[in-house]
Amino acid sequence: MRLVFRLFPLFCIMALITGGCMKRYDDEAAEAIGSMTIEQKIGQMIMPAVPGQEINDEAAELVKRYMPGGLILFGYNIDTGRKLKGFIEALQGESMAASGVPLFVSVDQEGGRVRRIIDGVTQFPGNLAAGIAGDSDLVSDWARILGIQLRMLGVNMNLAPVVDVNNNPDNPVINSRSFGSDPRVVADMGAAYIRGLQKSGCIAVAKHFPGHGDTNRDSHVTLPVINYPMDRLRRVELYPFHRAINEKVECVMTAHISYPAVLGSGEPATISPRFLTGILRDEIGFRGVVITDDMEMNAMSQSMDMGEAAVRSVLAGTDIVLISTYGGNVPAIVNSLLAAVKSGRLPVERIDASVKRILELKFRYRIADYREGRVHRSPQFAADDAPGWLARADEVNEKISGGAVHFHGDRSLMAAPARIVLYTDNAALREICASMTRPVQAKPLETFRADIASGACAGIVACVHADGLDAKAMGELAALASGNGVALIALSTGNPFPVARSSAFGNMLFTFSNTETSLRRAAACLAGDFAPKFTINCDLGIAARR
Repeated sequence: MRLVFRLFPLFCIMALITGGCMKRYDDEAAEAIGSMTIEQKIGQMIMPAVPGQEINDEAAELVKRYMPGGLILFGYNIDTGRKLKGFIEALQGESMAASGVPLFVSVDQEGGRVRRIIDGVTQFPGNLAAGIAGDSDLVSDWARILGIQLRMLGVNMNLAPVVDVNNNPDNPVINSRSFGSDPRVVADMGAAYIRGLQKSGCIAVAKHFPGHGDTNRDSHVTLPVINYPMDRLRRVELYPFHRAINEKVECVMTAHISYPAVLGSGEPATISPRFLTGILRDEIGFRGVVITDDMEMNAMSQSMDMGEAAVRSVLAGTDIVLISTYGGNVPAIVNSLLAAVKSGRLPVERIDASVKRILELKFRYRIADYREGRVHRSPQFAADDAPGWLARADEVNEKISGGAVHFHGDRSLMAAPARIVLYTDNAALREICASMTRPVQAKPLETFRADIASGACAGIVACVHADGLDAKAMGELAALASGNGVALIALSTGNPFPVARSSAFGNMLFTFSNTETSLRRAAACLAGDFAPKFTINCDLGIAARR
């Protein structure tokens, strides 16, 4: 937090906006569209990546040639917060010169294991930890603080929250990115996150519609299939999206998932009129901006031409096509959309409807203004209560991270004055353990076998950091401890499901996050500074393994 105050004066932050009470700018958006060329309109409907960490010829040419309405930032774009802010300012300048419209600047800053920006924002533990902690007010506070920090950097759209219900322990891509396995918990926490983020003036994006939780396939790699009928989707997968839309979420991101029981075909939801128009807009009543997941993911790119996929997605109801690179697929998509308009396949009225939603959202979130017959970039205003929110960042982070620490097994092992020795290959965690007021002895994981053989584990509780171990390695460590009468706890600080579902361990300590604060709370719990949760609101699949 001190870093944020030092680098970015508060006069640079956007005024706080209350999403449910904002004036709409439909008339201004409609008027602005009247002076735009079809190339400018199509540009507003794409959100590609951008090269570099500072403005260069390639980045400037991308913005000049294609006039994108938004850009997505990845880790390779980001060094320090100060440098990122300067890069975004330069990109906004290029956009105003090229298209006359400022950019959406988006990022996947979910927290936990999905975080692009390290310097200049608080590293919160992510959704599953927050769902386990179970305090929706803290989730709203987290999102509000993060949104202020993002706007101070120039980011105006966070591609979060994930509101998928992770009810499949084998899910390789969602798992700890979800708030949990209970649709009501996911809905409550997702709504709280949306409320806090959008009050900060940063746009929220609920993803991945209509649900990516109950699959054991990764849509980055292949096209997952979910075979449930609509009644099941309405009860589980769609429930959090209903809540998100009731909370006035501004954007929804599509999922590259096939639902053959609903559609009668294998096409993904991203190109399905039934899902994007019939269900999302007509049935649920969403009136905001629809964004695709990355169109270059294998779930889409392996099955169809990128340009054709973009056209079909827009016909289905998409407003913004997300592209994770800045190479050949950008012109392919832009040219295909232009050709579809010129041929009459994509009516101009359909394009105008999307661009109107996009511009109205930019006006409402003070990214752009419309005055004197043209679009301007909005000035940024001081937020009087920003210092108070930013001052609470560490407190909120500690409460969520500590509230998520969960133990399963023999509770007596966590009771003082048991001496616990932690075996971990995480050097940062070992340093944390050594720096505590009541230090926890921590050693490299490779020393565990030698300590067992030498008798050094006699009279202690051994805690092995099990993240990244395969089932065989887990079994060998557990058998070694059991055969020598050593009490053993497995520590999981990442995706909890491999450890939880392993039959090797009867005693497990979970943080559901590997941020520095989560690791500190794990060490503090091992030191006996606080008791972990012994019951939680999420199905980790432990019972299923018995």
